[in-house]
Amino acid sequence: METSSASLEFELIPFSSGSGTRSSRTESSRAESSRTKGPAAKGSGTKSSGTEGSPAKNELPTAGLTGDVGRFGSVTVERCPLYRPTEKGMDTVRLSGPGFPETTFRGKRRSGQPSLSKAELTLADRAAELRFNARALRKEDRALRISYDGREYVYSAGGLGKAKVLTRADVRVTMEPGQYVPAGAGTKRTGTATGPVDAVDLAVAIVLEAVDTDVLTLSGTALSSPFALLHHFSDRAE
Repeated sequence: METSSASLEFELIPFSSGSGTRSSRTESSRAESSRTKGPAAKGSGTKSSGTEGSPAKNELPTAGLTGDVGRFGSVTVERCPLYRPTEKGMDTVRLSGPGFPETTFRGKRRSGQPSLSKAELTLADRAAELRFNARALRKEDRALRISYDGREYVYSAGGLGKAKVLTRADVRVTMEPGQYVPAGAGTKRTGTATGPVDAVDLAVAIVLEAVDTDVLTLSGTALSSPFALLHHFSDRAE
């Protein structure tokens, strides 16, 4: 598996169905096609396929983060933002990219995202073990501990709007919130990785950016609880 011992910096941009991120890709693709094939003949009967970047009929909308992670290539983490009764209160986020293991995180839906409650993390079809103490008073004691394929990770959150850090041995991946992007309905993320980091380390750190981890801090739990309750009633109303 490819590793990188030098410091690695990257940025992830939020997107949602029909947002500027996805639309710009669609427009670029169609512009290239137009240059190759030339304009359609008048009266040819060609019909518009609909609004640029809009999901097709019966296709569920998606939202998440996407970007390039240096030598590891492109990565996308996405989920369906809609409440789905058939999921029985659970929510799922998936991470994919040519240089990354296929990663899935599933947990009880909270604040419109999967949470650490009843959580399951799977990388390359292999399950990870998750442990944390929501009753602990100190931040370091509330940290999420992840065991996977002989690796022992510690994932800690600094609080609402602050950095989140994943560590193991000599590896450290820090994810910081950045500028708000209205079109993507979320904030950019700036990532910094140090040590002999590989795709598994990055996949774990990145997929958790789409998970409600407020329970890892006392302040995050207190501040997010009212919003989680509002999301709960909003979900039930859909």
